[in-house]
Amino acid sequence: MHPRALMAAVIALLVLSTASAQTGKPDDAALETAPQTTSSSAADRRQTMRKLQTIRAALEERREQVRNLLEQIATADEIERKKLDQQIAELQQRIRELTEAFEKTAADGISLRSLEVADDSEFDWRAELAQIARPVLDSLRDATDKPRRIAELRTSIELHQRQLLVAARALDSLAQLDQQEAPPAVVERLAGVAASWRQRHDEIKHALEASRDELRFLEAEKSRLLKTMGASAYEFILGRGLTLLSALVAGVFLWYVLRMLRRLVSGRRRSAPGLARAARTRLLLYGYHLLSIVLVTLAVLSVFYVRGDVLLLSLAIIALIMLALGVWRFLPGYILEVRLLLNAGAARQGERLIYQGLPFTIDSLNLYSELRNPDLEGIVRLPLAALAQLASRPDTGEPWFPCRVGDYLLLSNGDFGQVLQQTVERVRVKVLGSPVEFATADFLQLNPRNLSRDGFGVIVVFGIDYRHQEISLEHVPETFRTALEDAFSDAGFGDDLKNLLVEFKAAGSSSLDYLIFASMDGNSAAAYFAIERLIQRTCVAVCEAQGWVIPFPQLSVHRAETALAEDIPAG
Repeated sequence: MHPRALMAAVIALLVLSTASAQTGKPDDAALETAPQTTSSSAADRRQTMRKLQTIRAALEERREQVRNLLEQIATADEIERKKLDQQIAELQQRIRELTEAFEKTAADGISLRSLEVADDSEFDWRAELAQIARPVLDSLRDATDKPRRIAELRTSIELHQRQLLVAARALDSLAQLDQQEAPPAVVERLAGVAASWRQRHDEIKHALEASRDELRFLEAEKSRLLKTMGASAYEFILGRGLTLLSALVAGVFLWYVLRMLRRLVSGRRRSAPGLARAARTRLLLYGYHLLSIVLVTLAVLSVFYVRGDVLLLSLAIIALIMLALGVWRFLPGYILEVRLLLNAGAARQGERLIYQGLPFTIDSLNLYSELRNPDLEGIVRLPLAALAQLASRPDTGEPWFPCRVGDYLLLSNGDFGQVLQQTVERVRVKVLGSPVEFATADFLQLNPRNLSRDGFGVIVVFGIDYRHQEISLEHVPETFRTALEDAFSDAGFGDDLKNLLVEFKAAGSSSLDYLIFASMDGNSAAAYFAIERLIQRTCVAVCEAQGWVIPFPQLSVHRAETALAEDIPAG
């Protein structure tokens, strides 16, 4: 059950039980006004006496019939004796009903059964286990007794009215029979049947009147209950309301004192670094919280016990039992979470774990633990139940993310850009002058190549004609290398050039190809394509200065491959 629904049910039960107690135990004012509300006029008293006389006559008639039937049993055979016994049982039941109706009519709708004490001898050991719940059930029963009785009486009145119509139709049918030509035995039998129907008609009529009288009494009592609602509210305030307020004040006061005591101790205690000390501190803290809850609960129960309110005490114990059963059901999960709080679980503070495809370090362990990535903005808060499903390992100095803000990247889809922002959810990259956003996990799937972190290399394959084969192995590579070093220096990349490699690569189908590899520092990452164009431009300039021929097919193909790069501005 939802806690709010349970609280609403408890409050309704308390109010109803208090109202029931108010009606069951009227105060002096109610006793003083009772004669005005329950006493009837002289005409009503005379009508009541007539009803009592009618019921008394019906009782004497039923008793006389029982005596006659008992006399007939002595001379009856076996079959007739069974029928007579059945009739006697029915008459005895009607006598009991008439006796109860006589008592209710004389006492203005109150029956002696309301004073009977329930027999507890039928309770066995299983029912004794639920003995603690009996005050709650008794309060519910008392609170709903009158509405249930009113509903039963209305149903009984409708049934008696239908039965009265049936009996009246039966009597009319018997009265319309022509008995002048019937044999004497038939006439005698019809007379007995008619007498039985008249008797049943009178019994139903008396029962109907008794039910109506009792219904009027209960409805009048209900009206008195509405009039005395203020008194009921006053009694609730001085009774259970005061008990609840006292319990609330005691619980809040004790909780406040314990909280202030914890703050006082925490202020004087010196904090010590270390995960082991943090785990012990966390254990002491949660143990203190648990002790506080136990002490506050005992204080509330003590208030209920001292005030002698069995209903509130029973409700509190039932709530504690339900809470204990719930805790027992989820005990394995709680044990797992306690191990996490003690930094002895699969996920430990300060270690590295993978969550939703991203690496994080466990920054703090608490009811809501915090995960951080040093290279990403923002944090992730996880409840202990979610963190219990993960496993961590010690950090070995691995990078937390392939890039940082400001780095230049080359993605697997061919995009080249600069990182503008990266959080635990999104990564913004400037591509061709416009920002593009990626989900962080999807961004890692693009296998970004970071040109700024550890530097990068540019590879260019350049070819010359076969007519220069005599100088192709030594003179050509050295000339290219010297020219490229000067070009890098003139373009401002001399300090960032780590290594320059110019070697003969292969004898192609139409050209002698050379491999040119420039290893650059990450500071020149923004000029990645500009450096590639610089190498191409320098090689062409050397060929023009030396008079080396560039094969046409190779030149056309090479220009087609680098046309897109030439259109992209540097940086």
